[in-house]
Amino acid sequence: MIRKKVLYKQAIKLRKQGYSYSEILRFVSVSQSTISRWCCDVYLTKRQKERLVEKRQYNPFICSLIEKAQKEKVEAKEWAIDKTKRIFIDKKLLLTIGVILYWAEGSKFKRYQAVEFTNTDSNMIRIIMFVFRNIFNIPEEKFKLTVRISNRGNLEEAKQFWLNITELSRINLRSPELLTLKNTSQSLKRHPYGMCRISIDSSCLFRKIDACTNEIVKKLLDYCK
Repeated sequence: MIRKKVLYKQAIKLRKQGYSYSEILRFVSVSQSTISRWCCDVYLTKRQKERLVEKRQYNPFICSLIEKAQKEKVEAKEWAIDKTKRIFIDKKLLLTIGVILYWAEGSKFKRYQAVEFTNTDSNMIRIIMFVFRNIFNIPEEKFKLTVRISNRGNLEEAKQFWLNITELSRINLRSPELLTLKNTSQSLKRHPYGMCRISIDSSCLFRKIDACTNEIVKKLLDYCK
């Protein structure tokens, strides 16, 4: 235990001096994951951060990985364009996309038979809202929007962001859900506007989505045989 405390203090001291994790490992004999956990909250100056970025950029191995990744990105885009150029968006495809999205991300609690879709991806929310409005013909007053965000986040900005994405008005807002996250959590940094939950209290819609899911899954499984 004493040895571990000594190694911990040594690692923190080196990190504060701007050393990278790999450089710290030369002096502190623990795993890289341990170094990462110990040092994740250590503040680095702007110059120290710039040095670490420069170090990574000029590392031959890192350079080769970056070059490979860039090449694969171009190849992937060309492949995707070729495979999707004959896909045409119509209402049948939108129904399929919407049902599959709900199958993956929507609420499945058949006991309550209410529709709930929650996600942090604004494009996914845009698509599911379009499907709800234009395929299932849900009227505007049926939508309820709940913002789920860290209690350290900017709630008003988050509300306005999701109202803009969904094109709903403030009368559709429900009380927000404020989440208590660990100090080490990176969730707010990755998702500054939190999550958006769209709720529709309609057993009829739930049954339609559930029935469509069953039929589409059957077709998919038949095709995959």
